[in-house]
Amino acid sequence: MADDGSASNPRDTIKSSGWNVAVQRRRQQSVTVSKKRRGLLIWAKRLRKVGTNGDVEDACVENEVMIDEEQPILEAHTNIIAVEEHKSAAQYDHLLKELNRKKINSSKDDDIEMTSSMASSSSGSWRYDVFPSFRGEDVRNSFLSHLRKELHIKFITTFSDHGIERSRPIAPELLLAIRESRIAIVVFSKNYASSTWCLDELVEIHKCYKKFDQRVIPIFYNVDPSEIKKQTGEFGKVFNKTCKGKPEDQKQRWMQALEDVAKMAGEDLRNWPDEADMIEKIANDVSKKLFTPSKRFGDFLGIEAHIEAVNSKLCLESEKALMVGILGPSGIGKTTIGRALYGQLSCQFHHRAFVTYKRTNGDDYSTKLYWEQQFLSEILGQKDLRIEELGAVEHRLKHKKVLIVLDDVDDQELLKTLVGQTEWFGSGSRIIVITQDSQLLKSHNIDLIYEVEFPSRDLALKMLCRSAFGQNSPPSGFMELAVEVANLAGRLPLGLSVLGSSLRGRSKDEWMMMMPRLRNELDGKIEKTLRVSYNRLDRKERELFLYIAFACLFNGVQVSYIRDLLGDSVNIGLKMLAEKSLIRITPDETVEMHNLLQKLGREIGRGKSIENPTKRQFLVNIEDIRDVFTHNTGLETVLGIHFNTSDINEPLFINKKSLEGMPNLEFLIVYEDQLCQNGEGRLYLPQGLFYLPPKLRMLKWSKFPAKCLPSSFKAEKLWEGRQSLGNLKKINMRNSRYMKELPDLFNAINLEKVYLFGCSSLVRLSSSIQNLSKLRRLNMGECRKLKSFPTYLNLESLEYLNLRGCPQLRNFPQISLHSSNRFSCWELISTIQPDKLYSNSFNWRYDVFPSFRGEDVHKTFLSHLRKQLDRIVITTFIDHRIERSRPIGLELLLAIRESRIAIVIFSKNYASSAWCLNELVEIHKCYTELKQMVIPVFYKVDRSEVRKQTGDFGKVFSETCKGKPEDQKQRWMQALKDVANIAGLDLKNWDNNEADLIEEIANNALKKIRAQSNCFDDFFEIEAHIGNEFNIRMKSSSQSTI
Repeated sequence: MADDGSASNPRDTIKSSGWNVAVQRRRQQSVTVSKKRRGLLIWAKRLRKVGTNGDVEDACVENEVMIDEEQPILEAHTNIIAVEEHKSAAQYDHLLKELNRKKINSSKDDDIEMTSSMASSSSGSWRYDVFPSFRGEDVRNSFLSHLRKELHIKFITTFSDHGIERSRPIAPELLLAIRESRIAIVVFSKNYASSTWCLDELVEIHKCYKKFDQRVIPIFYNVDPSEIKKQTGEFGKVFNKTCKGKPEDQKQRWMQALEDVAKMAGEDLRNWPDEADMIEKIANDVSKKLFTPSKRFGDFLGIEAHIEAVNSKLCLESEKALMVGILGPSGIGKTTIGRALYGQLSCQFHHRAFVTYKRTNGDDYSTKLYWEQQFLSEILGQKDLRIEELGAVEHRLKHKKVLIVLDDVDDQELLKTLVGQTEWFGSGSRIIVITQDSQLLKSHNIDLIYEVEFPSRDLALKMLCRSAFGQNSPPSGFMELAVEVANLAGRLPLGLSVLGSSLRGRSKDEWMMMMPRLRNELDGKIEKTLRVSYNRLDRKERELFLYIAFACLFNGVQVSYIRDLLGDSVNIGLKMLAEKSLIRITPDETVEMHNLLQKLGREIGRGKSIENPTKRQFLVNIEDIRDVFTHNTGLETVLGIHFNTSDINEPLFINKKSLEGMPNLEFLIVYEDQLCQNGEGRLYLPQGLFYLPPKLRMLKWSKFPAKCLPSSFKAEKLWEGRQSLGNLKKINMRNSRYMKELPDLFNAINLEKVYLFGCSSLVRLSSSIQNLSKLRRLNMGECRKLKSFPTYLNLESLEYLNLRGCPQLRNFPQISLHSSNRFSCWELISTIQPDKLYSNSFNWRYDVFPSFRGEDVHKTFLSHLRKQLDRIVITTFIDHRIERSRPIGLELLLAIRESRIAIVIFSKNYASSAWCLNELVEIHKCYTELKQMVIPVFYKVDRSEVRKQTGDFGKVFSETCKGKPEDQKQRWMQALKDVANIAGLDLKNWDNNEADLIEEIANNALKKIRAQSNCFDDFFEIEAHIGNEFNIRMKSSSQSTI
């Protein structure tokens, strides 16, 4: 844990003669004690009461030996009070009675080592999360300071040895701390083995690892793990020096501990580009080890990743009160994630509550009063709490740090009543709102949102197998069935869990027997959960939901297509359904509905028709369709028919007038499964088709069993014959292999998309296409015989043109592109005008440019500085990919000039690099000519040595100057002098604690960036606006326009 101190710290001497005898015998490494009295002594010490007897050593029992190393362990758990006089037998008996009264027993001599605190720790009552073992002179003010800070940010409690006096025997407080820590982090460094204190710590950690399953993470800080394991190399030399004069058994314990701990999985700094990344990984690993939600939520594989993602939104290191939303459809696992988070974080909040309220009339005052009363009662732990008027939440919790999880929220009034504003709660409070309504979060100004995504296909299969088989993969012979069930569940965790449970313990034959039902019906448990979302919709939203669910009618098609069919008013309905996570609208405006929600819609529609056949609206079940065509009942309300001819088991005959009783039919879709293709010859129109309803919006009939459509059918919404085509927006003739020429499109003024891909017989494209101003996409790929193409295209809206696979096309058209920003272009090499290099228009590209000597600080100090700047959303230039050369590169010059602030880290070898010195000259120029802000940092160097080029820094500088032109040396010297004179920060003034210095640098930079409001003095209180800008930037890692 720390270093050996030079001053000795002998334990206080107990003056009783009996104790002196014990001291002598401990030195001989054996102490014999009466079994009864020794157990009594141990437990008495635990109670911080010591009773002893001058003759306690005399009543010995053979083979009752206490090794010397056990005595400090006992003392470590007991604050021993010195007893200077012998106690009488009466006092001894009194103590025995007191112990019996407290029902304390010591049953096994072998358990003497495990004190009460260790026993409690093993059951989970840990005092510390982490115990760090390290050599102070190597890492205390550098690596360890950053590690402690990162652990602190993640609310991981780390033991700190401040105030413990160093002495040769390991301190009792340290032994106690090791045993009361869940995890030990051992930082092996070059001088670790020079400390007997560190080695004794390691022995105790090794013992706790073996006996009590304590977790250990070894860190190899610039040392080779094999040298530690075998005690060889430089590490071995240091270790052998420490071992001189030590007893052989002690050396063996050290060697065994070094060997075993060095074999454990850990982190080696040599494998990392910098310290900061490694430390973040260590902290994340510790956090995962401390909290393992998978134990409680075993079937929800991947929950750790969800929790980590939400934690990043929560910004637990911030003192601000924050609200965060968890968004996703029903059954995605939002509540499970919320409960896992609550379990992880609740220990950090004295006041906390996980709240679920059923939907009620939120406009009612008494309801709101009831909400507040129950809410405060839960958080404050006061069962009989009574409030008389609204507003009590803000009044009672304004100065309390609270954790609140509101689950399944669908009522805006609930949020307004219970968590109206973050200002209602104390610093550091976190409010998590779980909902499937994105608009609800938006209207409550919650912009920190974690949207729960569906698991990958592989993970979904594992989740199903965990539920169905109790393992992560299917048994032999079940793979194909398991994959199909996972697909039927649509990767929805609820569906995977429910379907898997329903199949658990069943044979393969039983699985196969159940598959038809699973394919066609919705499990009752799943329907119950999903139906809640449907019931919360209003009438128009329900109708649109059923339209989309009906036969996948609008699933996978674009919004514009649905709007053309149903009218412009459908836009708001689609938006509402998307906000409530019942559909998804992709970035390219495509509507997607989950397959289980589609089944829900069909079950709802079918349920209505079963209850009242005259109310059926959508027909998708082949038996229902057969019934309709056979009995001609319940036809008036039918809006859509959709079926797969592959599902027809017996021939289906449709009477020529079957559709006459369906005046409201809008959608007629008859298709054949491409995989089965066994429906041909099962559907018959023996008399042809004489009627189609006038309201028909869509007609799709695969392998139409007639030669023509009814003559009376007026295709107002279908393309028929030669028309003006003014409303035509899309032509899709993909793979029309026999089409040789496209009709005249001169009047198709609103045409936006033309798909002719694979029209292998197409020879020419009409010139009428060349002036279609709204045409956005023209795909003529694989038109193998295309020869003629309009020579000039005035297509101002064109976004996509595909002529690939047209080998006979001899001329490429001239295309007039009015809006070049519609096309992505490769970056071109260009010349930079010198006068623009010094332009100062405040269009900064970077906030900070760091100048440093890589070998001194790149992997260590700089990595932590960059991480801290990134944490507070300050953009820092990073020079990866820049090739080092003697002349400073143009890219670097630009980066310096496009940065608000330059942070110059002067280190012992900074002046050994001409590159660094040339950077400094450029920074100095920007400082004097452009008033760029500069923060010098003196990292283990003296400011005066930098300014005057003296001392060790001066020697390095003089070496670099050899053979250089005088004018170059003068520029370097002037820059060193002037920049070193600027107010900066010196590591020596921060007790050599890097983490504290870095935090101050980052805060200083943030203040300077905000202080640029001086350029806009006429803009009153602009600082407040800039502060808001940074608040916006800090809330999201995604790019945004402010």
